[in-house]
Amino acid sequence: MAPSVPNTTGSESPSDVPYGPYTSFPWEPLPEYGGEKSIMFRSADGKVVAAAAKETGTATLTYPCDEFFFVTDGWVKLNVHGGDHFVLTKGEFVYLKKGTTVDFTFGPGFMNVAVFMDNEPVTLL
Repeated sequence: MAPSVPNTTGSESPSDVPYGPYTSFPWEPLPEYGGEKSIMFRSADGKVVAAAAKETGTATLTYPCDEFFFVTDGWVKLNVHGGDHFVLTKGEFVYLKKGTTVDFTFGPGFMNVAVFMDNEPVTLL
């Protein structure tokens, strides 16, 4: 399959529907998480972003927006400040609310697809 074409302007044209394997979209560096990111969709107002990520190492993040992510490969350990500690593996998901602080440990080959949402434009990606 040819590389997929993202819709990063929020175009509502039926010809701008992004589709295909998440790995076939363009990728760019994501140095703050030791990996790469691929933006597949960004709404016209910037309040919704769909993306994929490859991440390594460890990180701590206080969420500036809501995020739903689905693990597509590898594993990730999460320590939710004031909440649970758990590991997600391929096929599992999590929904993290704006303001939540999480410590992450990314396992070998970790990848995910995610949707970020807020009342303001998403600036995390």
